[in-house]
This record gives sequence, C-alpha cells and structure tokens, in this order.
Amino acid sequence: MTGSTGERPLSDIVTDPQFWLLHIVNFPAIFLSGWLFVATGLAYDAFGTPRPDEYYLMTDGATLPIIKDRLEAKKELDQYFLQQQVDEQAPPIK
Repeated sequence: MTGSTGERPLSDIVTDPQFWLLHIVNFPAIFLSGWLFVATGLAYDAFGTPRPDEYYLMTDGATLPIIKDRLEAKKELDQYFLQQQVDEQAPPIK
C-alpha cells in the first residue's frame, strides 16, 4: 500500500519536545492522584469495598480454623465444619 493517511509518524511524535513536556507533567500527576485516591480511603467509599481492617469482623467470639498439616487440610476443615454444624444445632425440646 502506498500513500499517506495524513497521520503523523510515531517517530516524529516521540521526538517532539512538546510531547515530552506534556507527559513529564501528566504521568506523575496521574500517579499521584491515583495514590491519593487510595491512600485517603476515598476509593473504598466510592466503590463500597470494605477497608482492610473491616474484612473479618469477629464480634461473636468465633475463631477461624488454623491448618496444621497442609497435606491433611481437607480433613481438618471437614472436622471443623462438622463441629460447627453440631454446635449450631437447636437444643432438644423436652
């Protein structure tokens, strides 16, 4: 294909001082604004996600299972959840 599409070649754009003047200001500004958005907690409020200290609220005294043997993890978790089911059953009616 011959001819020109009228677009400026990329090599001309990258070597243009105006391109670099614009990007030297924009790149740090975008990075800084993103960092401030997350660091101030505004991102958590804007998107409704819990903050890192709000993910697991253990107010009822519950404990999470701790896996002691990685090869027996499924068995340990099954025992934990079976125990949870037994603890949550209703007391017998007299």
